Amino acid sequence: MVLTTSYYEKIIVTGHIIEVWRYEKLNTKGGGCRDGTGLDKEHNYQQHQRRRRNAIRQLICSNFDSTSKFVTLTFNNSQDHDLKDVQACNLYFKKFIQRMKYRYKDFQYVSVIEFQDLNDRGAVHYHMICNLPFIKKSELSLLWAGGFVKINRIDKVDNVGAYVIKYMTSDIDDKRLCGQNAYLHSHGLLKPLEVTTWRENDIEIWRGLHDEIENKTPSYCREYESEYAGRIEYRQYNYNRK
Repeated sequence: MVLTTSYYEKIIVTGHIIEVWRYEKLNTKGGGCRDGTGLDKEHNYQQHQRRRRNAIRQLICSNFDSTSKFVTLTFNNSQDHDLKDVQACNLYFKKFIQRMKYRYKDFQYVSVIEFQDLNDRGAVHYHMICNLPFIKKSELSLLWAGGFVKINRIDKVDNVGAYVIKYMTSDIDDKRLCGQNAYLHSHGLLKPLEVTTWRENDIEIWRGLHDEIENKTPSYCREYESEYAGRIEYRQYNYNRK
């Protein structure tokens, strides 16, 4: 039997982070475009981009932490391919990943695409979080072989998903990524755990998670209104944040 409450709740667990959405109404319309107007299409596009950002952030949090490596890979001007061509750059990037997997059998990663527009190059480059063990920058540069590498320390970052996603806040909306993947990732990564009060098979797990966080203080809260779901309350619990 589906749980009967005065609200509808969804809980997503990604590593040490638990996110809770509480809805006034169950959205059965999906926020779809109602009349084909430009406003509706833009609204739906923004919703889609927001969901995609959340999906990337949650995937990262489910598989990586502050012991992981955050790497930026940039092309130099000596490449044979067009540095503004996403498909051509992705082909090069995938060959780099093959070299990494040959050297590190259990290599896993999530990478987001960004464009170098501040210097007017418009060139593609990649921000990648991965389970890379210690490696000298010079060795990683040889493996990349495409230009420049930068390794950021993230040992003090308590939400690596949010850290990585800030690099794609604007670029994910970039029309140059239309029809392209905004991010690339390993196969076989752990998926976030998602449970709701409106799916019968979720109830037992939902109760356990709900009881676990009931008396804890969230690290972030937000409330807003939705045309389809009514009042929405969002809470995030970060077990690494004091």
